Amino acid sequence: FFLHSQANNSVTSMNVMPKLIVGVTLLSAMALSVTALSVHRAFLISKQRVGVATSRLYSSTKRTYKKRRDGAEFGKSSTDLSWENYEFGENPKIDNRFGASRNEMSSGVMICAKEEAKQDIKAAEELNSSQDAFMSLSPDVVNSARGVLEPWINEDRLQKVARVLKQRTKRSKFLFENPSNPSNVWACLRTIDSFGVQNVDCIIDSGMYAGKQAIHQKKGMRTAMGSAQWLSLKNHLSTAEAIKEIKNQGYKIYATDLNSNSKDVRDLDWETSPICVVMGNEERGISQEMRDAADETFILPMCGFAESFNLSVATSITLAHMSAQSFGENGPLRKGDLDEHEYNCLYLKGLLNSLPQKRTGKLLLKQNNIIIPDRALRFI
Repeated sequence: FFLHSQANNSVTSMNVMPKLIVGVTLLSAMALSVTALSVHRAFLISKQRVGVATSRLYSSTKRTYKKRRDGAEFGKSSTDLSWENYEFGENPKIDNRFGASRNEMSSGVMICAKEEAKQDIKAAEELNSSQDAFMSLSPDVVNSARGVLEPWINEDRLQKVARVLKQRTKRSKFLFENPSNPSNVWACLRTIDSFGVQNVDCIIDSGMYAGKQAIHQKKGMRTAMGSAQWLSLKNHLSTAEAIKEIKNQGYKIYATDLNSNSKDVRDLDWETSPICVVMGNEERGISQEMRDAADETFILPMCGFAESFNLSVATSITLAHMSAQSFGENGPLRKGDLDEHEYNCLYLKGLLNSLPQKRTGKLLLKQNNIIIPDRALRFI
């Protein structure tokens, strides 16, 4: 009986073993699947948290942080080109705020260099014509317009506009020669504004931009120049044109350049005359034509392994040195040296730019029979 029972058990075990193995295998597979899903979910959560934390490093406002916290899609540039609260995009060289989208960059559409050159001429004429028209307004028109607009703007804002303009200077100006990155230029313009320099020139020579990416970035440069509403901007189509006008205005040219004759920025004489500081292209630097015309070339001393500063960083360092050399009515940054009419025109522009909706100012002026040419208001 014992032997018979053992024999039956052996047979039963042999029949059960395959099923048991299959069952264990299925359970193991299910456990591995659950584990894999858990790991994948944990990875996505950690990636999302890292993304938000990383983006916060570049956030300058609580509003931006709240927008991201509430579910705004991470990784996309803002559509706003805000002067007072600007943030670099995820890819500054292809920033859709400056009109250079990735779709355009990757498309097979041929870019017509001649047509782009025409657009450069048109943009320069529009910008320069608008600036000239606004600064040519009669004192009576400016004063009447101020009287109409001031009641629509809160007192704190009015005081800020006046306070900023009283610290502006025209003793020094900046010139950018064929820059390639609109995000860099935008950052430079905001820094220049922060140090009180009112006038900025830019050379955009169509012949110096070759290739699809370069031309798209040049298009972005036009957007950056047209959007800098708090500065007086001048667009030049060639280096020769810029040099001639700057010299005629009485400025000496101090250009950043790595050559054996360049001085340390700390050794420059900032007192002798008004100064135009020239910043060259991010890769090529200044042109030989600009180098020959410069009254001085200078360098920013460095102690590390890096060979050069970023354009916006170089601009900031230069301005910091200029600020350190300025005391009252001495030095390159002489606050409050705008003439009365220029101050009043810029104050009016400040009022127009301070209204919550840009068209409001135009409607108010029209209702009060104050005529300002359309071209003067083009970039308001």
